[in-house]
Amino acid sequence: MKKAETIDSPFFSPGELAERWRCSRSSVDRIARRAKLTRFCLGDGKNGSIRFCRKEVYDYEASRQIVMR
Repeated sequence: MKKAETIDSPFFSPGELAERWRCSRSSVDRIARRAKLTRFCLGDGKNGSIRFCRKEVYDYEASRQIVMR
């Protein structure tokens, strides 16, 4: 992961999630919308930043794991 993940930030940026999940930014947006992940909007307009709660992302990932038996 990028250096930002080594910082104890409680948030992921959409770009960090795209890298983490190995998908496009548009896929991150679609997945986040369907999973109803909370979006934090920092700033206004097109220069604003979106962040996702790290704990919610971890919980979502755990809920999507498939255990083979």
